[in-house]
Amino acid sequence: MRVLLVPEVYRRDDLSANGTVTDAVAWVADWLERAPSLHVYWLLLPREMAAYDAADVRADRERVTLLEAEPYGAGLEPTAMFTEDGYSEAELRAIDRGIREPGAYVDAVVDGRRAGRRTLVKWLLADADQWAARVRPFDVIANVHDLQHPQKYRYCAYRDRYQGRLALCEAAFADGIWFTAPVDARAYREHANEILVDDVVETALAERREIGSPLPFDRFEETYADRPQWLHVAGSLWEKKCADTILDIGATLNERFGIRTLLTSVEAIPRAYADREWVEAHSNADRATYERALSRGDLAICASEYETLARTWFEQAASGQVLLLRDEPWVSDCVPEDHLLVAPLEALESLAVAVVERWDEAVAANRDLVAHLERVRAPDRVGERTYADLRRRVDAKTGRYVREADDGADRDCDNGIVSHVADALERVDGDRVPLETALERTRAARDTGDADSDPIADTDVRYALRALGWRDAGDPGTPTFVRRVTDDASGDR
Repeated sequence: MRVLLVPEVYRRDDLSANGTVTDAVAWVADWLERAPSLHVYWLLLPREMAAYDAADVRADRERVTLLEAEPYGAGLEPTAMFTEDGYSEAELRAIDRGIREPGAYVDAVVDGRRAGRRTLVKWLLADADQWAARVRPFDVIANVHDLQHPQKYRYCAYRDRYQGRLALCEAAFADGIWFTAPVDARAYREHANEILVDDVVETALAERREIGSPLPFDRFEETYADRPQWLHVAGSLWEKKCADTILDIGATLNERFGIRTLLTSVEAIPRAYADREWVEAHSNADRATYERALSRGDLAICASEYETLARTWFEQAASGQVLLLRDEPWVSDCVPEDHLLVAPLEALESLAVAVVERWDEAVAANRDLVAHLERVRAPDRVGERTYADLRRRVDAKTGRYVREADDGADRDCDNGIVSHVADALERVDGDRVPLETALERTRAARDTGDADSDPIADTDVRYALRALGWRDAGDPGTPTFVRRVTDDASGDR
């Protein structure tokens, strides 16, 4: 199986600051373990532009190919305006160099951009002989990591209902949807029903998966202080996160208990926050600075108006920082039932005071939260959900050819594709065959000299190979198919 990943990179100067990429890296790491012949293609910014190494996205492995190109709108400001849609000429050419020119292909595209997908699909279809194939050459999966509905974009100067509605439609007409957060799946039905007929919405949601956002719990050490000394405020300072409210709570905790506040942000921290005598501020903090703060902090507060499945706060919780959460719909997907550390915005300050006063109870509640997260957001659980959907799609298509192979169908039935491929493979020595060789020999075996005969599609040859017990080896460059051994339990195609 071959998969092209296109995550939205909303912070273009630092790849590691993008939760979309962090999630996808966790998928890839898990998939490579599950499927020893799967190949992944990444479409990402150049490494020097986004400050990452190939190893950061597992592209130092033979079965991962990194396609680097400057994205759409790379030279325009604000860059955030252009990260969610559109494909640049450089990106399309990178796909050509890395996939099309070596004679490779993809079975699925997981696209995290909200719009502009039609350009990518047209480009991939151009050489896919889709009209001759019995099945779609590849499936397109929309990864909805942050559904843009009116509550979310009201703070944004350049978004309105047009962009939100376009994103709903783009997801509806994909072959499948991966919702990072269950709250977005629920919101999708509500908002899509306003502009699309019920059948379209329900068909789209029938092909959805609620995949979750993986957290690498083994990277964090859950240790707790005997009493809290530091409130750690981390991440961006976007308006929705109500940083003013958190700093007000920090002031109260300092006045009553002597607790100081540690600020680490990927942005420049305003002097109104940083200059307070009880605040230690780290502007434009890199990952290393943030991780050092994880071991220092004792308390964390999420006052955000909305999120999908947040990452930073739960990394703080997994590091032994007792996490207080504002009571909003998205939180119910993240915490155990009747969790004690959740309160409305106006009650967060009194909850923070109570947590300090009853510290042992708060620590126990936070331990319950982390145990819950380990069950639902463990990387292997998310990897299993995503890989199972990919494999299901390939297996369903392969099944159309397996029936022909098993039934000994006549050559004239559905063009006799499996029979022609079987004939071509009789002249193959050994248990490996380059895909280009299989394609050439199949065409030769089928050649009747009739100029009006139906063409045989490359897609059909690939799936016929799978039906006959061959699988893609997952090697880089030109694909090679190998005979599957009878005890191969991976099920990889």
